[in-house]
Amino acid sequence: MPNSNINKPVILYKRHIAKAITWRVFSFVTTFLLVLIIFQKEENATDIASGIAIGEFFFKMVLYLVHERIWYHINFDFDIVSRVRHIAKSVTWRILGSFVTFGLALFLNKNHSDMTTMATKVVIAELFVKILVYYWHERIWYRIKYGVVHNKKD
Repeated sequence: MPNSNINKPVILYKRHIAKAITWRVFSFVTTFLLVLIIFQKEENATDIASGIAIGEFFFKMVLYLVHERIWYHINFDFDIVSRVRHIAKSVTWRILGSFVTFGLALFLNKNHSDMTTMATKVVIAELFVKILVYYWHERIWYRIKYGVVHNKKD
């Protein structure tokens, strides 16, 4: 049985690190804006949005790298553009990311009287917005060859 990984490119750690950093920047801005909109009536809305976005930035950086490495080891045909793979990665990341965001929103604002409802609103907004942003981030990085080493065919 032929090895389907013979022509699989090698993805260097520097690529995963670069993807993690760019995603965290996109995600930071998206989270900050979503939380700011949801908490706009609160006098400390900017503080709440900053706290959640900064907490996510650092905590999710490591989680994103782990997610990338796991997906690197899942076999897909690398010779074709795999939109299904990008959708699957988007969904799995969003599930992980939503749990973290919800936890951070509750933890950082535990004294807020209606924090559970507000945290739920943030997670729901992220489900719809960030899955699209993440999908496009994946599509952009699919076209960037930084950190991808292709094996030479005989």
